Amino acid sequence: MSPSTPRVFVTGMSVIAPSGLGLDAFWQALCTADPLFTELTPHYDGMKPGALGGRVPAEAVETARTKTQAAGVHLAGAASAYAVSCALDALADAGLELGDPLLSTAMVCIGTSDGQADQFEAAVAGEGDQEGARISSYSVAESVALAVRTSGPAFVVQNTCASANVALSCGVDMIRAGVCDIAVVGGADAYSMKNIIGFNSLQAIGPEPCHPFAAGRRFVTPSEGAGVLVLQSERSLREGVTPWAELLSVTVGNDASHPTALNPEGVAACHETALAQAGVVAEDIDVIFAHGTGSVINDEVEGKLFASRYPQAAVTAIKGTVGHLMGAAGAAGAIASCLTLRHGMVPPTATDADQVEFGVDLVTGTPRKADIRHVQNNAFGFGGNNAISIFRSVQP
Repeated sequence: MSPSTPRVFVTGMSVIAPSGLGLDAFWQALCTADPLFTELTPHYDGMKPGALGGRVPAEAVETARTKTQAAGVHLAGAASAYAVSCALDALADAGLELGDPLLSTAMVCIGTSDGQADQFEAAVAGEGDQEGARISSYSVAESVALAVRTSGPAFVVQNTCASANVALSCGVDMIRAGVCDIAVVGGADAYSMKNIIGFNSLQAIGPEPCHPFAAGRRFVTPSEGAGVLVLQSERSLREGVTPWAELLSVTVGNDASHPTALNPEGVAACHETALAQAGVVAEDIDVIFAHGTGSVINDEVEGKLFASRYPQAAVTAIKGTVGHLMGAAGAAGAIASCLTLRHGMVPPTATDADQVEFGVDLVTGTPRKADIRHVQNNAFGFGGNNAISIFRSVQP
């Protein structure tokens, strides 16, 4: 990033996950690293019982739906309800009220993997209000734009599990191009039977929770939720507002090498480009929020890269606590990155210290206090989708 590049700041955030609704519950869950999983109901004959997954608590779901309807968004699927609720809370966190002139041209971009999964699956089953169902993935972003009351650009990106980081990149690009001064961006994915059946077909889910970077790791733990961040240009910052962090860069790439497996060369290239675009070097990175799915290949690719290229960085992976939020995973990681910068604390990974592989400096057990300047957030997905965001502290 050159000195003349316009600066972009994170001024507001909110998240809904198996931890519940809100930043406090999310941060507390990450710091305790107690897995928030439940047994999933088998969806067809022959699907073995006992597979674990993460679900948003019923009370948080009801709160999200109530807030969405109060904002004038009706007949919304769960993904829309999660995204709208988080967007409204993130704006409040940024000190922005609905109707603020700054929001009239705000850009909205929401990343998702499965879109309006519940609406679509209900329509396929012939259930619910099919005439009023909003099964297009675009309706997730449309719902947020309606709630925010913006006439600015609004769109969805679907880059599998890298989607939310891709949405962040769109927000940064729009602000730096002068299209808008505020971007409401993030990711949202609701529980999807199709998703669960797909992972089961790959034998990627089971009765053991995700244990990132652990020897003998076996399963991914699918989950649901949303995370939304408010990005602002430097000139739009209001007096008295202290941003959570500066977003230096978001790098997006696709190596298209395999339908499901990470490609080591493609992932390494994304890391190098991310550092160059942020104007930093690997030695500057203090903390890495790994994609860390707990799968054999993903963790090996990331782990070997961290050990060789980022030996000084503390590494953590939150999917062992809240699960894999699919298209919202990058947003959860981005929010966790900003919370880590604010608190000067790295939350632990739900993996036993004596099981850690690859020589990675994985934070386990309890949170680690540290002087933190730069945090990197990884999000990778099927089809070779790679996206990395890098944040810098705004604290003196």
